[in-house]
Amino acid sequence: MFLWCRTSAPTATDAPILPDIGIFASFDPVALDQACADACLNAQPLPNSQLGQNLAKPGWNCHHDNFKDSNPNVEWKATLDQAEKIGMGTRQYTLKKI
Repeated sequence: MFLWCRTSAPTATDAPILPDIGIFASFDPVALDQACADACLNAQPLPNSQLGQNLAKPGWNCHHDNFKDSNPNVEWKATLDQAEKIGMGTRQYTLKKI
C-alpha cells in the first residue's frame, strides 16, 4: 500500500509519503483502517516527499504522527472513533502476517 497526499490540483498527487507497507484485508472496515494507520505510523517517512520535507523544516512542530505531520488539519483518529461508536466495527485487531 502506498500513501499519497493531494496537492492543490485535484488530479495531481505528490510522491508517496511512506514506503510500501503491504496489503491488508479484513471483514471489519474499522479494524482494517486502524491496522493500516498503525502500519503507516510506524513507517519511516520518505525523505523527498511532502512529509519528509515538512519534518526537515527548521522549527517544524512534529506531532509524531505521519498523518498530522503531513497535514496538521487532519483528524483521522476522530473518524475511527466515530465509526466504532456507531457500530461499523472495532479498532481492535490481530495482525496475521502471511
